[in-house]
Amino acid sequence: MRQILLSFFALVITIPTLAQNWVTDESMEETVKLEDNQLKVLYFTASWCGPCRYMKPIMQDIDEDETVNTTVYFMDTDSNIADDILKVNSIPAYFFIKNGRVLGRTGSAVKREDMVDMIERHDDMTIEGNLLAYRGKPSKHELIAGANPKLTVENLETIWYDAHQLNALSWKIYQKLTDPQDIACALILIQRSIELEEFTSNLETYAHLLAKNGENRKALKMAKKAKRKAEKNNEFTGIIEELITKLEA
Repeated sequence: MRQILLSFFALVITIPTLAQNWVTDESMEETVKLEDNQLKVLYFTASWCGPCRYMKPIMQDIDEDETVNTTVYFMDTDSNIADDILKVNSIPAYFFIKNGRVLGRTGSAVKREDMVDMIERHDDMTIEGNLLAYRGKPSKHELIAGANPKLTVENLETIWYDAHQLNALSWKIYQKLTDPQDIACALILIQRSIELEEFTSNLETYAHLLAKNGENRKALKMAKKAKRKAEKNNEFTGIIEELITKLEA
């Protein structure tokens, strides 16, 4: 009995330590995407996955190792949808993230020393690349389908958390489609892109779409905002200046 009690209390003491770095869809913003200049490893796992069971103690040990400058976050793919949104097709899978930006990703079971080496290499990288294309917080924009048969809600949901893909598709719609329903769809997509991450290109796309939709005052205001952002970042301003000239004529 004494041995059973000791084992029970040891389990109770251990559980908070093991559970502290489990994340959910809702907690991604405050954990994995935190901008604190520390490398994060987002580790996708599941209880039924054999290679994941092999990796679990390795990842836990790395997380607790003070000589390895990282925090490992465990995510259960059976209880969350982030793996679907991020197109994780097999587990175990690992995303290397710093200040919310994805520096790299890999998968499969690996030796501890190989994982530590990957962590250290990613930690030494310049912080650049796309923001983690996932936002657990709900959007204020409601997704709508376009008139084009490819612009279904089901298809658009696959990029709903990726600011750059949303911007690229919105620009293609601006360039190639004219149906009012397609333009309305693109306006929602580009606003979602800006909601996820504001950058010069999606501000430019938004300004052009507003102009195409006949909303010239809003288009001019957005175009000038895009120009200011481009100038601040030493980016090319020719396209947006052309639109501003046209709108001010």
